[in-house]
Amino acid sequence: MEVASELVEIRTQIYRRELPGAGYVAIEVTTTHEESSGREPVDCRIRVYVERRDSAERRIGHEPPLVAEFAGDERAPEVGELYRLASDNAALARALLERQGRQRRLKGD
Repeated sequence: MEVASELVEIRTQIYRRELPGAGYVAIEVTTTHEESSGREPVDCRIRVYVERRDSAERRIGHEPPLVAEFAGDERAPEVGELYRLASDNAALARALLERQGRQRRLKGD
């Protein structure tokens, strides 16, 4: 007999810096665990978010735009690319423009 287990998601911010003008960029590690298995991760994702809103009140109820994501362990070499992206204002601007373009194309379908 198999016992159903709840999935527990744990988010940890590993990088954050303020952006010129307003907002911030952050790198977050999200690990998903089965509640009954202890701490063995089922899934691990590293995400780069860019929050452009200056006011914390305006951020309530809204996830900041996701500009990059990597599925894997935070020790993977690809995570260095996410740090480079998060530290480069021009690269972040390009990533936001690409994201907006994808959203427009999806809405047009």
